[in-house]
Amino acid sequence: MTEINNTGSENKTDTTASQSTQISIKMQQGEHTSQPLYSNFTAAQAGQGVVIVDFGFVDPQTIHAVNRLARSGEKIPDTVSAKMLCRMAISAEAANSLAQQLNQLFNRKT
Repeated sequence: MTEINNTGSENKTDTTASQSTQISIKMQQGEHTSQPLYSNFTAAQAGQGVVIVDFGFVDPQTIHAVNRLARSGEKIPDTVSAKMLCRMAISAEAANSLAQQLNQLFNRKT
């Protein structure tokens, strides 16, 4: 569902018009999106015309154990296991928009 609104946060430019128009896009939950997933780890990589972002979860006890080993000067493991929760392949344009939105969000909080 799309609502046209001049106060939207997403800028879309119509190359055939002399003005840019802002629209607000209202996302509705899909069949499997009613429950949010919590991620404490991400990994991103570039693909051909897309950015692949993996969202994962590392057990907090594992993170604390590795931190404890590092502080004590003991050998830390080369690899720690994480559970992949979701893999997103998004266009470079959408990735750029996401980066801008995250920067705005973090700049407001600091």
